[in-house]
Amino acid sequence: MTSPDLIVVNAPIWDGHARDKDAVAVAAGRIIDTGSSRSMLTLSGDDTKIIDAGGRRLMPGLIDSHLHLVRAGRTWDVEVRWDDHRSLSEALDAITQRAGMVGPEAWVAVMGGWHPMQFEQSTGPTRADLDRAAPNNPVFVQRAYAESFVNTRAATMMGWSEREAPGGRVSHPAHMAALRARMAVDEVDEAMSGTRRLLRELNALGLVGAIDASGFGITSASYDAFLRLFAEGERGFRARLLLGAARPGSEMDDMREWTSRISLDWGDDFIRYLGAGEVLDYGAHDLEGLAPKDIRERAQDLKDISFFLAERGWPVQAHSILDTSIGVLIDAWEGIDRSALSRLRFSICHADQIGAENLHRVRDLGLGVTIQNGMSMRGMDCAPTWGDQKILTSPPLRSMLDLGIPLAAGTDGTVACYYNPWRCISWMVTGESIDGSPPRVEEQRLSRDEALGLYTSGSAWFSFEEETRGNLARGSHADMIVLSEDPLKVGTERIAGIASVLTIVGGEITHNTL
Repeated sequence: MTSPDLIVVNAPIWDGHARDKDAVAVAAGRIIDTGSSRSMLTLSGDDTKIIDAGGRRLMPGLIDSHLHLVRAGRTWDVEVRWDDHRSLSEALDAITQRAGMVGPEAWVAVMGGWHPMQFEQSTGPTRADLDRAAPNNPVFVQRAYAESFVNTRAATMMGWSEREAPGGRVSHPAHMAALRARMAVDEVDEAMSGTRRLLRELNALGLVGAIDASGFGITSASYDAFLRLFAEGERGFRARLLLGAARPGSEMDDMREWTSRISLDWGDDFIRYLGAGEVLDYGAHDLEGLAPKDIRERAQDLKDISFFLAERGWPVQAHSILDTSIGVLIDAWEGIDRSALSRLRFSICHADQIGAENLHRVRDLGLGVTIQNGMSMRGMDCAPTWGDQKILTSPPLRSMLDLGIPLAAGTDGTVACYYNPWRCISWMVTGESIDGSPPRVEEQRLSRDEALGLYTSGSAWFSFEEETRGNLARGSHADMIVLSEDPLKVGTERIAGIASVLTIVGGEITHNTL
């Protein structure tokens, strides 16, 4: 037998549950065995690299089932991120620092991934705050898809009156889109740099792969930098790409173009196309679910697009948050042959407000659900229309698992929510939200093992890779992480702060602070 390339020892293993093993051996990018440190060391050869994890927990690398990688990577180098700031003054300092780097008149932006309640002051920035932070730069700070805050210079450059941006706040979707357009990156090299840095930051959190959810306005050109990065040798992350409609009113034409031009057989173990999503039809997209939306008039279009994709053997993951929207989506899929739905693993993204009747319909049709922790940041925003009781059970994680519905976890980062997977895992376990809404009911929380499972084997199922990813079985890809703290033992209040101290993808070290 060939000697391992790498052995990690003194690393208690979790692989679906805690095991009586503390070492793993890797050769040619695959797991060749797990066992005791003593037994694995007997396999070593002269060229085997041996890493002592010092008793820290080792587990399969995390996989985000719904992350906006392509979009985020394009602007990662030009954004200011507030995800980890705990005071507003510290966050504003980051804007000042960025302004100093880019010079006067250049735009400075925070493009989501934060909430006012994360700050000690429990408040977001005012126009005066942003004016003081960067008086010579146009600045906007976007909170999810709900609102943006602009300074005086930004409002002036956009030509907005006080009526259009009262107190420096804008919430109209067109205005927010116009602000984001100011940060567009056209240079492929610059977008590649941002994407590379994003992937390394994800590695540091323990993420080894993700399903990219596409999103509004993502066109063929949007993928240029991402595809080139992998073509030039990116091997520290596994990306599975969904392809969605880019043009409102031309959704079927977009899908025809994708299916005629893209082969789902293209790619390798690191990058490949997965199917269609998350936007099938713009009129059927219920946004963040903050307000009621009747999509029944889009039912036929949704059905036509879904049938078209199923006939061509394309898996589908479709965005739907409100229970009424989910009902229309399921109606559109009920006419598709059930064996095809199961074989293609048609799935719903989010499903936050799903009710008991639609849960059973999902189970009966063999559909999957990818859930995200967006409700941890918008429960209070949803309460006025959903009701206080509904936000305590949304999404109904325990009910989904008990019904045997295939389930995976993710963040929907980087605008709608934090991209840190441990915050999502913490939310699934504790039910605690960041936005001030009350904790989710205990009956809809998960155990630590279950939450970790949704980020490993659960996510691998949605890309048809449950046999080779999300586990440490012999022959599986050697994608694994050693953690700063043990998620099975640490106090629940510390789960969100866990990170990776050693990340390995395909047997190669991509992050190491051991």
